[in-house]
Amino acid sequence: MSKEKICRVCGRIITDEKNKTGLCPKHQKVRNNIAGLGLLASLGIGLKKYGPKIASAAIKLVKK
Repeated sequence: MSKEKICRVCGRIITDEKNKTGLCPKHQKVRNNIAGLGLLASLGIGLKKYGPKIASAAIKLVKK
């Protein structure tokens, strides 16, 4: 018999044997949403900082 898995956040029993995160489906979705928002925020910050340099380099390439 395998060990019963329990969600680390809410204590719900996880029935999916392939679940390796230790989170129930509800909290997996929340974690993925937070990770997605973090990625979008870092992408936005990166574009704000390096966007003009990339755009000017692209324009120079197009002109050649």
